[in-house]
Amino acid sequence: MDRVTKHHILLLGGTGICGTIFARAALEVGHKLTLYVRTPSKIPEDLSSNANLSVIQGELQDAEGLKKAAACGADIFISLAGPTLGKREGTPITEALRNLYPLLLTNGTTKRILILSTPSYSAAEDTHSIKWFFAINFYIKVIGGDSYLEIKGMAEETVALGEKIDWTVFRVPLLQGKALGENDGPVNAVYVGDKKWRDGLSLDRGRLVKWILEELEEGKWICACPVLSNA
Repeated sequence: MDRVTKHHILLLGGTGICGTIFARAALEVGHKLTLYVRTPSKIPEDLSSNANLSVIQGELQDAEGLKKAAACGADIFISLAGPTLGKREGTPITEALRNLYPLLLTNGTTKRILILSTPSYSAAEDTHSIKWFFAINFYIKVIGGDSYLEIKGMAEETVALGEKIDWTVFRVPLLQGKALGENDGPVNAVYVGDKKWRDGLSLDRGRLVKWILEELEEGKWICACPVLSNA
Protein backbone atom coordinates (compact mmCIF):
# COMPACT_ATOMS: atom_id res chain seq x y z
CA MET A 1 0.00 0.00 0.00
CA ASP A 2 2.80 2.40 -0.97
CA ARG A 3 0.56 4.60 -3.07
CA VAL A 4 -2.66 5.06 -1.16
CA THR A 5 -5.52 7.18 -2.42
CA LYS A 6 -6.33 9.51 0.47
CA HIS A 7 -9.97 9.33 1.54
CA HIS A 8 -12.22 11.11 3.99
CA ILE A 9 -13.95 8.29 5.86
CA LEU A 10 -17.13 8.59 7.91
CA LEU A 11 -16.87 5.83 10.51
CA LEU A 12 -19.66 4.27 12.58
CA GLY A 13 -18.58 2.03 15.44
CA GLY A 14 -15.33 3.89 15.94
CA THR A 15 -15.09 3.44 19.72
CA GLY A 16 -15.16 -0.37 19.69
CA ILE A 17 -12.05 -2.56 19.48
CA CYS A 18 -12.30 -2.90 15.69
CA GLY A 19 -13.09 0.77 15.26
CA THR A 20 -10.10 1.89 17.30
CA ILE A 21 -7.71 -0.41 15.43
CA PHE A 22 -9.13 0.78 12.12
CA ALA A 23 -8.92 4.46 13.05
CA ARG A 24 -5.24 4.18 13.99
CA ALA A 25 -4.38 2.26 10.83
CA ALA A 26 -6.36 4.60 8.55
CA LEU A 27 -4.75 7.70 10.03
CA GLU A 28 -1.33 6.09 9.74
CA VAL A 29 -1.69 5.77 5.96
CA GLY A 30 -2.99 9.31 5.56
CA HIS A 31 -6.77 9.08 5.53
CA LYS A 32 -8.99 11.68 7.19
CA LEU A 33 -11.66 10.39 9.58
CA THR A 34 -14.97 11.64 10.93
CA LEU A 35 -16.32 9.49 13.76
CA TYR A 36 -20.03 9.46 14.55
CA VAL A 37 -20.15 8.40 18.20
CA ARG A 38 -22.48 8.47 21.17
CA THR A 39 -19.73 8.96 23.76
CA PRO A 40 -16.70 10.93 22.53
CA SER A 41 -14.90 10.34 25.84
CA LYS A 42 -14.44 6.69 24.78
CA ILE A 43 -12.11 7.74 21.96
CA PRO A 44 -8.47 7.18 23.01
CA GLU A 45 -6.50 10.38 23.47
CA ASP A 46 -3.98 9.56 20.75
CA LEU A 47 -6.88 9.50 18.27
CA SER A 48 -8.98 12.39 19.58
CA SER A 49 -5.91 14.66 19.49
CA ASN A 50 -5.10 13.80 15.86
CA ALA A 51 -5.67 16.75 13.52
CA ASN A 52 -7.06 14.42 10.83
CA LEU A 53 -9.81 13.06 13.08
CA SER A 54 -13.10 14.86 13.69
CA VAL A 55 -15.97 13.81 15.93
CA ILE A 56 -19.72 14.22 15.57
CA GLN A 57 -21.63 13.28 18.70
CA GLY A 58 -25.02 11.66 18.25
CA GLU A 59 -27.24 8.67 18.90
CA LEU A 60 -28.22 6.08 16.31
CA GLN A 61 -31.79 7.36 16.40
CA ASP A 62 -30.73 11.03 16.26
CA ALA A 63 -32.04 12.33 12.91
CA GLU A 64 -30.21 15.65 13.16
CA GLY A 65 -26.98 13.94 14.16
CA LEU A 66 -27.19 11.60 11.16
CA LYS A 67 -27.77 14.59 8.88
CA LYS A 68 -24.61 16.22 10.24
CA ALA A 69 -22.68 13.01 9.71
CA ALA A 70 -23.90 12.64 6.13
CA ALA A 71 -22.92 16.25 5.39
CA CYS A 72 -19.34 15.95 6.75
CA GLY A 73 -17.87 15.68 3.26
CA ALA A 74 -16.68 12.07 3.49
CA ASP A 75 -16.33 10.09 0.26
CA ILE A 76 -16.35 6.73 2.10
CA PHE A 77 -18.76 5.42 4.73
CA ILE A 78 -17.64 2.46 6.83
CA SER A 79 -19.64 0.81 9.61
CA LEU A 80 -17.89 -1.43 12.12
CA ALA A 81 -20.88 -1.26 14.45
CA GLY A 82 -22.52 -4.47 15.53
CA PRO A 83 -25.02 -5.75 18.10
CA THR A 84 -24.08 -7.17 21.50
CA LEU A 85 -24.59 -10.93 21.45
CA GLY A 86 -27.39 -12.01 23.76
CA LYS A 87 -29.02 -8.61 24.27
CA ARG A 88 -32.59 -7.66 23.38
CA GLU A 89 -32.12 -4.16 22.00
CA GLY A 90 -34.12 -4.27 18.80
CA THR A 91 -32.40 -3.25 15.57
CA PRO A 92 -31.06 0.30 16.13
CA ILE A 93 -28.14 -0.03 13.70
CA THR A 94 -30.41 -1.25 10.91
CA GLU A 95 -32.77 1.65 11.54
CA ALA A 96 -29.88 4.13 11.57
CA LEU A 97 -28.62 2.82 8.21
CA ARG A 98 -32.15 3.04 6.80
CA ASN A 99 -32.22 6.73 7.73
CA LEU A 100 -28.60 7.46 6.82
CA TYR A 101 -28.40 5.86 3.38
CA PRO A 102 -30.76 8.28 1.58
CA LEU A 103 -28.68 11.14 2.99
CA LEU A 104 -25.44 9.59 1.75
CA LEU A 105 -26.92 9.01 -1.70
CA THR A 106 -27.83 12.67 -2.08
CA ASN A 107 -24.93 14.45 -0.33
CA GLY A 108 -22.81 14.63 -3.47
CA THR A 109 -19.64 13.29 -1.85
CA THR A 110 -20.09 9.65 -0.74
CA LYS A 111 -18.91 7.16 -3.37
CA ARG A 112 -18.48 3.92 -1.43
CA ILE A 113 -20.07 2.08 1.50
CA LEU A 114 -18.52 -0.82 3.43
CA ILE A 115 -20.52 -2.53 6.17
CA LEU A 116 -19.64 -5.19 8.72
CA SER A 117 -22.00 -8.16 8.95
CA THR A 118 -21.75 -11.92 9.57
CA PRO A 119 -22.85 -15.11 7.78
CA SER A 120 -26.18 -14.74 9.62
CA TYR A 121 -27.00 -12.87 6.43
CA SER A 122 -27.08 -15.31 3.52
CA ALA A 123 -25.70 -14.10 0.20
CA ALA A 124 -27.04 -15.46 -3.08
CA GLU A 125 -23.63 -17.00 -3.80
CA ASP A 126 -23.53 -19.00 -0.55
CA THR A 127 -23.86 -22.78 -0.65
CA HIS A 128 -24.54 -25.32 2.09
CA SER A 129 -22.13 -25.39 5.01
CA ILE A 130 -22.70 -27.70 7.97
CA LYS A 131 -20.46 -25.69 10.31
CA TRP A 132 -22.18 -22.39 9.50
CA PHE A 133 -25.63 -24.00 9.65
CA PHE A 134 -24.97 -25.15 13.22
CA ALA A 135 -23.20 -21.92 14.25
CA ILE A 136 -26.15 -19.81 13.13
CA ASN A 137 -29.12 -22.00 13.99
CA PHE A 138 -27.90 -23.54 17.26
CA TYR A 139 -25.86 -20.66 18.63
CA ILE A 140 -26.68 -17.23 17.21
CA LYS A 141 -30.42 -17.79 16.92
CA VAL A 142 -30.63 -19.50 20.33
CA ILE A 143 -28.56 -17.22 22.59
CA GLY A 144 -27.96 -14.22 20.36
CA GLY A 145 -30.93 -12.12 21.46
CA ASP A 146 -31.70 -9.64 18.68
CA SER A 147 -28.27 -10.09 17.08
CA TYR A 148 -29.53 -12.29 14.25
CA LEU A 149 -32.23 -9.80 13.21
CA GLU A 150 -29.87 -6.84 13.52
CA ILE A 151 -27.06 -8.39 11.49
CA LYS A 152 -29.50 -9.56 8.84
CA GLY A 153 -31.16 -6.15 8.70
CA MET A 154 -27.87 -4.24 8.39
CA ALA A 155 -26.85 -6.33 5.39
CA GLU A 156 -30.30 -6.23 3.77
CA GLU A 157 -30.46 -2.43 3.93
CA THR A 158 -27.05 -2.26 2.25
CA VAL A 159 -27.70 -4.85 -0.46
CA ALA A 160 -30.98 -3.09 -1.26
CA LEU A 161 -28.95 -0.10 -2.45
CA GLY A 162 -28.37 -2.08 -5.62
CA GLU A 163 -26.45 -0.09 -8.22
CA LYS A 164 -27.11 3.33 -6.67
CA ILE A 165 -23.66 3.33 -5.08
CA ASP A 166 -20.65 1.01 -4.73
CA TRP A 167 -21.14 -1.06 -1.58
CA THR A 168 -19.51 -4.05 0.12
CA VAL A 169 -20.92 -6.14 2.96
CA PHE A 170 -17.96 -7.93 4.55
CA ARG A 171 -19.17 -10.80 6.69
CA VAL A 172 -16.99 -11.84 9.59
CA PRO A 173 -16.80 -14.90 11.88
CA LEU A 174 -15.61 -14.82 15.50
CA LEU A 175 -13.27 -11.84 15.85
CA GLN A 176 -10.15 -11.99 18.00
CA GLY A 177 -7.10 -9.87 18.74
CA LYS A 178 -6.85 -6.31 20.02
CA ALA A 179 -4.09 -4.69 17.98
CA LEU A 180 -2.80 -4.28 14.45
CA GLY A 181 -0.03 -6.75 13.69
CA GLU A 182 -0.85 -8.94 16.68
CA ASN A 183 -1.27 -12.02 14.49
CA ASP A 184 -0.44 -10.92 10.96
CA GLY A 185 -1.30 -13.05 8.00
CA PRO A 186 -3.46 -13.29 4.89
CA VAL A 187 -7.26 -13.20 4.79
CA ASN A 188 -9.55 -15.53 2.89
CA ALA A 189 -12.43 -13.76 1.14
CA VAL A 190 -14.89 -16.30 -0.20
CA TYR A 191 -18.53 -17.35 0.23
CA VAL A 192 -20.17 -19.68 2.75
CA GLY A 193 -19.78 -23.27 1.61
CA ASP A 194 -16.42 -22.67 -0.10
CA LYS A 195 -15.27 -25.99 -1.62
CA LYS A 196 -11.76 -25.50 -0.24
CA TRP A 197 -13.03 -24.90 3.31
CA ARG A 198 -11.75 -21.31 3.32
CA ASP A 199 -14.92 -19.96 4.99
CA GLY A 200 -13.31 -20.22 8.42
CA LEU A 201 -14.76 -19.54 11.85
CA SER A 202 -12.22 -16.98 13.13
CA LEU A 203 -10.58 -13.74 12.01
CA ASP A 204 -8.06 -11.46 13.67
CA ARG A 205 -9.22 -7.84 13.93
CA GLY A 206 -5.86 -6.56 12.70
CA ARG A 207 -6.17 -8.66 9.56
CA LEU A 208 -9.72 -7.41 9.05
CA VAL A 209 -8.57 -3.79 9.24
CA LYS A 210 -5.80 -4.39 6.70
CA TRP A 211 -8.28 -6.12 4.39
CA ILE A 212 -10.68 -3.15 4.57
CA LEU A 213 -7.91 -0.69 3.74
CA GLU A 214 -6.76 -2.85 0.84
CA GLU A 215 -10.33 -3.23 -0.44
CA LEU A 216 -10.67 0.56 -0.49
CA GLU A 217 -7.80 0.61 -2.97
CA GLU A 218 -8.52 -2.50 -4.99
CA GLY A 219 -12.33 -2.60 -5.17
CA LYS A 220 -12.42 -6.37 -5.70
CA TRP A 221 -15.72 -6.86 -3.88
CA ILE A 222 -18.02 -4.13 -5.20
CA CYS A 223 -21.69 -5.02 -4.68
CA ALA A 224 -20.69 -8.29 -3.03
CA CYS A 225 -20.84 -9.98 0.38
CA PRO A 226 -17.65 -11.96 1.01
CA VAL A 227 -17.05 -14.00 4.13
CA LEU A 228 -13.64 -13.21 5.63
CA SER A 229 -11.45 -15.44 7.80
CA ASN A 230 -7.84 -16.10 8.71
CA ALA A 231 -6.10 -17.92 5.88
